[in-house]
Amino acid sequence: MLRPTLGRGEAMRKMWGIGLLMVALSAASAEPAPKPIHFRAHARVALDAQGVPQQVDVDQKLPAVIRKAIAQRVGQWRFEPARAGEQPRAGATTVFVDACAVPSVGGDMRLAVDYGWNGPGYADGRYLLPAPRYPVEAARRNKGGAFRVVLQIGTDGRATVETIEAQEGQLPLFEQALRTWVASLRYVPEEIDGAPVATRVAIPVDFSMGGPGLREYRRQEREARQQSPECKAAMGAEDASPSQPVVLDSPFRPVTTG
Repeated sequence: MLRPTLGRGEAMRKMWGIGLLMVALSAASAEPAPKPIHFRAHARVALDAQGVPQQVDVDQKLPAVIRKAIAQRVGQWRFEPARAGEQPRAGATTVFVDACAVPSVGGDMRLAVDYGWNGPGYADGRYLLPAPRYPVEAARRNKGGAFRVVLQIGTDGRATVETIEAQEGQLPLFEQALRTWVASLRYVPEEIDGAPVATRVAIPVDFSMGGPGLREYRRQEREARQQSPECKAAMGAEDASPSQPVVLDSPFRPVTTG
């Protein structure tokens, strides 16, 4: 399991929430599924020196109507701009969101968009990091472990290991796999005044043996997503308060993402 967490500096305070949008779908499209559809998305956001989004480029793999709705929502958010000395600067960051779409009458779709985190993007356009390979020797010995890996992401988008902290398990069994994994990662750095900037990211990585089969795991994951805060908000549930978002270290700190 991989969960990006706060890296450099103090834990930032965030005001955030879930925004609801009505997305009109073509009447000629296929009949919407009766269940909520949970998905993740990312957008490259150009910010001015006041932290106001000037351009929001949403993942092109999504339908145009969904991209437009997400861009509209993200464009309403505000960020604390990066600073050079005492001067605020314009720049660019990648924003990750969780979203849920619920079909409604008349061919419309009720869409909830929830801020996840912002920071460097992934160079291959994915939404989550790939998992590292499970070390053969650890698997043979039926050993697991949990580790906190702190990365340095350079201005060239390459990642290097700063520290690896063992929270559970034996680090020697997993260290080489973690270092090889980090070396394979590629990012799209954030920018300040058009120049890429380096960042630090802390990532918890869990290795565990056993568990449910792949089909059962996917079923559980699908059901869990349908109960996510985004889907509850899209369906009009009153108890849709989201849990604390997980964020990446970024010079552009979120101010309002509600």
